[in-house]
Amino acid sequence: MDKKKLRIAENALRQIAMRDGKTVSEVRKEIQKAMLIGLCSQDPKVQAYWKRIPCEGEVPTPEEVIAFLADEAK
Repeated sequence: MDKKKLRIAENALRQIAMRDGKTVSEVRKEIQKAMLIGLCSQDPKVQAYWKRIPCEGEVPTPEEVIAFLADEAK
């Protein structure tokens, strides 16, 4: 994953946290909860979509998901 895109995603997390009066850690946890719902889906289409997200680990980080979704939105 492009390091510049990950830095932009990290900045987005900070901005969301400031806007919502939360910590970055709280925002990350909320995103991770939503990610787990998708990652645990039994729907093959949902599973295929998650496999498209490039990640360095076994599952993507919130920053990797944000960067991927930003690219998809373009």
